[in-house]
Amino acid sequence: MKLSHKLLVILVGFTCVSLSLSLALARWSFEQGFNEFIQNQERERLRSLSRVLIAEYSSNNNSWDNIQIESVAPTGMPHRRPGMRPRPGGFPPPRHQIEDVSVGPPTLLIDAYGNIISGQSSYADENERNEVNVKLELNGELIGQLTSYPPKTPDSDVARAFSEQQLQAIILIGLLSLIASLILALGVTPRMLSPFKAILQSVKGLTAHQYKTNLPENRPDEFGELMRHINTLGNTLEAHKNTKSQWLADISHELRTPLTILSGEIELIKAGIRPLDQKQLASFDQEVTRLSLLVEDLYQLSLSDIGGLSYHFSSVDLSQVIVQQSESLAHIFDTKGLTFTCFCPPNITINADHQRLKQLMLNLLVNACEYTDAPGTVEVVVSEQPSFIVIIVQDSAPSIAKENAAALFEPLFREDASRRRRTQGAGLGLSISKQIIEAHGGKISASVSSLGGVKITAELPKHFTTDNN
Repeated sequence: MKLSHKLLVILVGFTCVSLSLSLALARWSFEQGFNEFIQNQERERLRSLSRVLIAEYSSNNNSWDNIQIESVAPTGMPHRRPGMRPRPGGFPPPRHQIEDVSVGPPTLLIDAYGNIISGQSSYADENERNEVNVKLELNGELIGQLTSYPPKTPDSDVARAFSEQQLQAIILIGLLSLIASLILALGVTPRMLSPFKAILQSVKGLTAHQYKTNLPENRPDEFGELMRHINTLGNTLEAHKNTKSQWLADISHELRTPLTILSGEIELIKAGIRPLDQKQLASFDQEVTRLSLLVEDLYQLSLSDIGGLSYHFSSVDLSQVIVQQSESLAHIFDTKGLTFTCFCPPNITINADHQRLKQLMLNLLVNACEYTDAPGTVEVVVSEQPSFIVIIVQDSAPSIAKENAAALFEPLFREDASRRRRTQGAGLGLSISKQIIEAHGGKISASVSSLGGVKITAELPKHFTTDNN
């Protein structure tokens, strides 16, 4: 079943349930109101009858003897038993005071002590009747009570006709409301699903590698938020696609260059144009080393991306690692004509992987050496904070544009010719360094150095464990 059909069924079902409850409540409210109306009407009848009975009680020397209410005379006077004295003056109460009191449900006359004076004490259908009571008082003294039992449901033809008419009106209103709701649902459902259909088409495009999405983002509801996220996803996938293509092109170029050199020199040797001597072998060795470094860097980067790099955390003397790596590369800086300085406090201990820290420092120092013009300066500054260590590696010119600082950690990123690779590196060192830093729970960033080149700032927590991930 399509979502539009499901939504339509849900809307209609919800409407039916709501209407059923509303109609049931309306019917119940009508019955309660009608029942209350009957009781109020009966209470008024009993009050009219009570005035007649109180007058008779008073004229009968404050006694209920010989007074009964099983029937009321046409004049409105209760029937008297034989021997009952007439009311003083010989005139009955005015007719308007007791009009229609003879017409009503079963009624009991009870004295002040709860004894039934007149009327039936029980009825076959008493469970289907209400009870209405009116107290009889004379000069503030309780002399008795009138109790009647009007039916809970209409018992006259007029009342039943009125009740049925109201029920039919309620049912008609319910049917009309249901039809109106159905028409409204048929009109609203497609409109509600229109953004969903647009989202569905865009998602289908994403699965087909069509990453350009142009969903409207001006909706203030959840659909608008979802559309904005899908547009962002499409742009991100498009950027990744372009990056992947560029990355493959760069890798192909990096691999092709040494292979082309090797192939050309081998052809020259085979043709007898160039002799196979120590100089030629050194050239071969240089290109093979270049290929080996590139393949190793690619391997390390791919392992890091898939989480394949293994880490063995232990207490490591970071100061010793930095000093050893600096000393091992000192001759390279001297050979290139660069001034190298290292400021590192002793006995800085952190929880880290010893081999990965050595690889990290090697990558940072080699990167600074490769991309610094001679004569130049490379400087390492290490500082200890309460919970983390800050390592700064900065060099002199050339520098980079501020907007390209974050891109330095992308594989094979090249800003312009001034900072392109000019040695055996493959341009992957900073990418691998970022992976190592993040695996240790730290962070790394690049900025313009005060020395005129690039400043790499790495922060490593002192007490990182794998449980922090």
